[in-house]
Amino acid sequence: MLFSNRCPSLSSLFIIAGFLSLLFTGCADAQTGAAKEMREWTDSTGQYKVVAAYGGVVDGNVKLLKQDGSIAYVPMEKFSVADQAFLRTQFQKPASSAPSPSGTPSVAGSTSTAAGWTTWLGPNGTNTSSETGLISEFPADCPKVLWKTELGSGFSGLTIGHGKVYTLYGKDGRELVACFDAKSGQELWTFDSDEDFAHGRSFGPRATPVLDGQNLYTVGASGRVLCLNATTGKSIWDMNLYEKFSMEPHNEGLSPSPLIDGQNLILTGGQGVFALNKNNGELVWKGAEEKINHSTPVFATIEGKRHLVVLTGHNVVGLNPADGSEFWRAEQRGVNNSTPVVGPDNTVFTAASYGFGSQLVKISNGSASRVYKNQILATHHATAILHDGYLYGFHDRIGRLKCVKMDTGEEQWEARHIQKGKMLMADGKFFILTEGGRVHIAPVSSDAFEATAEARVLTGQSFTAPSLLDGILYIRTDKEMAAIDLRG
Repeated sequence: MLFSNRCPSLSSLFIIAGFLSLLFTGCADAQTGAAKEMREWTDSTGQYKVVAAYGGVVDGNVKLLKQDGSIAYVPMEKFSVADQAFLRTQFQKPASSAPSPSGTPSVAGSTSTAAGWTTWLGPNGTNTSSETGLISEFPADCPKVLWKTELGSGFSGLTIGHGKVYTLYGKDGRELVACFDAKSGQELWTFDSDEDFAHGRSFGPRATPVLDGQNLYTVGASGRVLCLNATTGKSIWDMNLYEKFSMEPHNEGLSPSPLIDGQNLILTGGQGVFALNKNNGELVWKGAEEKINHSTPVFATIEGKRHLVVLTGHNVVGLNPADGSEFWRAEQRGVNNSTPVVGPDNTVFTAASYGFGSQLVKISNGSASRVYKNQILATHHATAILHDGYLYGFHDRIGRLKCVKMDTGEEQWEARHIQKGKMLMADGKFFILTEGGRVHIAPVSSDAFEATAEARVLTGQSFTAPSLLDGILYIRTDKEMAAIDLRG
């Protein structure tokens, strides 16, 4: 049984299921669980079951209060379709805002947001979604576009929550933070963030906003950091990262997206990683004090400890998110753009184009050793997606889509007939937005790539990953933005 008391811990069960999750106990939560409704939960394979009460959402994981008083924190995608449907009804109710216990699997999203695509790479921090019931083909070969609206330059991602879509774009030499109605695409407000970046090549703003409760946090290409009221767009506080810490701007602008970690706002850029108090912008800690390229970090549990895994300009580094101290590091000299992918058995996959390739490192006793290095999946700016031991991603600047076995680095297939792009995974399918504005749907398979739907939706150029919420796919280019209905 899933979460069975016959097993020593929840982690051992999820190792079997392909996921690591840790078990914690607490008397106060046990008493709360007794007062809540107990129900039987089933995992996505149908093999494991447990009786527990729903305890809210913490760090993107569902909190289960078991009959024996123990607590389990489980990613939503690990539940059955029926349980996921039940959970969506619960997400309309207030969720727990308490921080997860030390060592609990964590994602980049806010602890205060129960549902939404509120952060870089979505609620799981992996560019995957637990949503189901999504189409495999477009009706009459034509996507159902709910709305389309003009946008400006840049490839800032689309953050969705509170019935709104948030992003940044450049227009008339200015960099704007913008809020749109998610149902109609109507622009509700904009905030003039800064001049459009012009120190080197200017692509417009590129960092994805993060939504935390009623606050929206953004980072501009020139280093301006904003905390805005998500409803009104009014400024709460702001600062410039480069000016505050006396750093030279990156010659292509600041690209890493901000992340929320409890009471901290995590920023990456210039010469380090910075944790600021999210309420006032004051420095909490600084770590990895070396040159940073364009990669956004990721939270993960490695060797039983919570990590912030960071790609700098020369290394992949594991930091303690509590104080910024360093756990381990491994060399990676390249133009590091994509986010590290944390796999099973304390492994971390990183990749870069422009000659570096990819590597897998294994963390053991606080040190990193290389498992392999090759040129098979050198992701450029799109982070690879890990599923059932296989990595799926676009290789190098030419952008051929590949499937690679993560633990060995062996190529399973290569698709040359699809343009380079970015994608997310949901309901056993990939939803791909190419750089030229085409949308593809394809089943997830380690055997071959075969799209079941394809259509041009947008004009312009896109370096932005799609976002998904409640069956609606949100996509953008440097000219426009659209919402596509994927509900069956």
